[in-house]
Amino acid sequence: MTFKEVIRKFNNRYVYATLLFLLFILFIDPFNLFEQISLSKSLKDKEQQIKYYEKLVPESKQYLEALQTDTATMEKVGREQYLMKGDKEVIYLIDTQE
Repeated sequence: MTFKEVIRKFNNRYVYATLLFLLFILFIDPFNLFEQISLSKSLKDKEQQIKYYEKLVPESKQYLEALQTDTATMEKVGREQYLMKGDKEVIYLIDTQE
């Protein structure tokens, strides 16, 4: 088969309609090929975030239970995060930023 015979064989309206459809689907449509790749990448990132936060849930539950029941943990959090102090205590804040 020569090149002219191949061109003549594919020179019909069905081939043109198929090419036009593929062009529309791959590049023009709002859910085109590039958008699908972007959405797939975003989905993978979100699934990784879900796995990360699912690992943190048991630790957070354990910490919350310790805060609710253990007075030493409550006192530690109050002193470190909220700068609370006991009676007859003085707090000195040291700024470590240069």
